[in-house]
Amino acid sequence: MTNSTTSNTLSSSTTTGSSVEEVPPEAEELRQQLEQLHLQMVQVRKEVQGELERREQLQTELDETRRLYQDKEQEYSQIEHRFFQLTRAVRATDDDLSTIRDSLKLLKYNISRIILSLNKKADKDRAKAKYVAKWPHLQLLDSNGDLAEPSFVNLLAEKLIHTVLVENVFQSPLYPGLDINDAYATLSQWFDQHDSTFAVRLRQQLAATIAKHNDPNLQATIANEKARLVTLIYDELADIYHPFLRENDAQVPQDKSYHTKIADIVDKTFKLVVAIRGQEVVIHALAIDEGKQALDEETMTDARGKTEGTVRFCVCPTFVGGDGDHGFLEKGKVVIF
Repeated sequence: MTNSTTSNTLSSSTTTGSSVEEVPPEAEELRQQLEQLHLQMVQVRKEVQGELERREQLQTELDETRRLYQDKEQEYSQIEHRFFQLTRAVRATDDDLSTIRDSLKLLKYNISRIILSLNKKADKDRAKAKYVAKWPHLQLLDSNGDLAEPSFVNLLAEKLIHTVLVENVFQSPLYPGLDINDAYATLSQWFDQHDSTFAVRLRQQLAATIAKHNDPNLQATIANEKARLVTLIYDELADIYHPFLRENDAQVPQDKSYHTKIADIVDKTFKLVVAIRGQEVVIHALAIDEGKQALDEETMTDARGKTEGTVRFCVCPTFVGGDGDHGFLEKGKVVIF
């Protein structure tokens, strides 16, 4: 009996000792590290998921921004198209600054060709007397009382044509020969003094009316002014290139006469000035102080290719207009000494 009780007691003691065996410290530390890593992984998963959601949101916003940009770009294109349609409707012609510059170059070239065709046909005494009377302030003569250089005969004839065109066509307030020029000049000046942009629209609209209106009275007025300027230039040249010019025209067909060539020059100038009046910017001839102003290669070229000196006289003035992106410049032609 005693032995049996003792045996049971020992067995019970052994079982109890096994169930309360302690976990090693190293294992407990690893368990805590595992739990910490698990929490970190959960946190990282949340952060990654949040970033993905934010990325999707940003992508959605980017797509929407692109769509809005494309809509605005299309809207801008439509407005720009309507603007150019309206501008084209207001402009007197389809010309822009580049085509006007080309037309000016061509006009100058055609004038030079006419004068070149008259080379050595001048009456030098008549020519000298005319030039000195017209421009007494210019130093045109040498110590012997002759023109300082033989080339001056033709260069000053070229200057004469340009002077007539500038004073009577390019410098007209609106359009040569019209009764409204003085009234327009006064009104335009008033708008400018009050910083009104309406002056531009007024000028453009009036130019468009002139270019596109077929009123017989208006056309007759313009034709009369053209004829007056053709006669003025022709008579001046006929006096310089005497007697060749008139004798030549009496013998050749009318379409090959100098009178017809001059009429073509005047006609092209009238078309050019109405195109100029139809632009956003004001294009005008720049005054050159002859006999005093130094050659400025930015705005002038010497007729004989010189690069330094004082302007003796201006053959054709510089044309300028606008500034910045809308700038216009056609260099003048001068003779320096």
